[in-house]
Amino acid sequence: MNHFRKMSVLGWSIWSMLFGLTLTLFATGVLNMPAIEPLPFILIALLVIIFQMDSIERKGVYFTFSESIVLIIFLFFNFETALFVNQIGLIVFQFVNLKPRVALRRFRFTYPWNAITSFLEIAIPASVYLALGGVTGLGFYSQDSFLPLAGLILAIILNTVVQKYQVGWWFRVDIPVRDFLNIAFYTYIVSLVFILAASLFRETNLLVVSSIAAALTFFIKRLIIQKGRQDAFKSLIEQYDEAKEAVSLSQSEAQAIEVFLSQCERLNEYDEGFVEFKLFDRSLYFDLKTRQPIDRHVVFDLLDTTYSNEASVEYEMRFEWDALLSNEFDENYHSFISVRSEEIEGIRTWLVMTGEHVYGYPPIIQREIVKLLKSFNRTISRCHERDRLYTESRTDSLTLLANARAFYEYGIQQISDGSMYPISVAMLDIDFFKKINDTHGHQVGDSVLQEFGRRIRQVLRTDDFAARYGGEEFILLLNRCDVEAAVEIAERIRQQIENKPFHVDGIDIPVTASIGVDTIQAFGTNVWTIQSATPTERSTSVGSTPDATASPITIS
Repeated sequence: MNHFRKMSVLGWSIWSMLFGLTLTLFATGVLNMPAIEPLPFILIALLVIIFQMDSIERKGVYFTFSESIVLIIFLFFNFETALFVNQIGLIVFQFVNLKPRVALRRFRFTYPWNAITSFLEIAIPASVYLALGGVTGLGFYSQDSFLPLAGLILAIILNTVVQKYQVGWWFRVDIPVRDFLNIAFYTYIVSLVFILAASLFRETNLLVVSSIAAALTFFIKRLIIQKGRQDAFKSLIEQYDEAKEAVSLSQSEAQAIEVFLSQCERLNEYDEGFVEFKLFDRSLYFDLKTRQPIDRHVVFDLLDTTYSNEASVEYEMRFEWDALLSNEFDENYHSFISVRSEEIEGIRTWLVMTGEHVYGYPPIIQREIVKLLKSFNRTISRCHERDRLYTESRTDSLTLLANARAFYEYGIQQISDGSMYPISVAMLDIDFFKKINDTHGHQVGDSVLQEFGRRIRQVLRTDDFAARYGGEEFILLLNRCDVEAAVEIAERIRQQIENKPFHVDGIDIPVTASIGVDTIQAFGTNVWTIQSATPTERSTSVGSTPDATASPITIS
């Protein structure tokens, strides 16, 4: 930022000197007030303003083609008129392109340099033209005009080359000389052709002739701008459409995130980038360069503090940046963009990118980024809805344990994985559950089932799997669990159920259960059989003494 502060001070200093010099030249009579009636002058000024409304952008530098209408005014009228309308057009351009957030910063830095450039664009070529004997008005078009016009064109080209290096020095922006010369060709040379063509209408007045030349030049300008925009963005928009489709085809949250990160890397130019995925009750943060999870970056806190209500924050050049953001990033970064999607159903995506390139995220690209974020959000919502439906189809709605269908699917996966062995299975059955239903009613019976499932979950290990097999029957799948460990787990469940009555609707209901355990030691050795067995077999029996209200609990 020190560079831009220095350039701002230098720009205003040079502008002040040129402004003072111009006033002196008018005061001493070297320059005279425009010799044109007010109405034609206003019409001419309007022509310049029209040219300022559209521009071609090259790496953060705007070319308005207003120089062409200024050239027309100079040749058809005089230098003073061209100088006045040139500065009027510049002021209009400044205010048309001011953004509320950065208006003062942008005006403070760009206006003096734009004013200096606009002054030199007309002063240097005009001085060369007049020094070589050129005249203004319709009389400029004569056999004696060749040398002054050639000098005018050469001065324009040389001045354009100098501007290229001025821009690199002032703004730290490197634009190829060829791009500058291409724009100069359309701005001046094409304009000069139309000026010569319009001057053939000698019987008409200067205002009509200049208007014809301006209209022709404006038509060419519009074609160039339209072609430039199509060439610059058509391919990129197509790539964004492909990215949105790729994201929408994701089948899971993890896949959607991976595809989104890869598409951001492919589509956007940035030196640093970060993204926040707010997914319901959690937030994930990723570095766009490494595509790895990170902690919440400070940039999100700064934007939350400074621009909490703004969905989009964008800077084109470094001198526009907010001071707090500027302190957090490399001083050579110019472009900055922050886009956060609207939060819908607990889902929001927030993308931040910055880099050394200038004017990296024009409005058309910002709109495509917003569409990409929306596509990602819709995909996440769809994946979660599908997962919810899948989970519900495999979950017992009463106990919130898995159902028999889920147990079989999970069991097949675990049996096929040799690293899960030994695998044990336990079958649980609530004793005399029909009696509970008949005595207290089915609603109380449902509450007993819910509490039964809850107590099972309290005992199980993290990797153990529990399901309601049907009715009052439950089944457990215990990975990496031999028969001794399985019996120990079953005993803990038995005690968890028996030791404390189930309290339902103010009633204490003693509950016991029968539990059977079997084990597969290694892959392919045998299949599960749930049956009674003697202590010498691989199955095990454990019992408790029945009381007046409960039946024995047997692990068989």
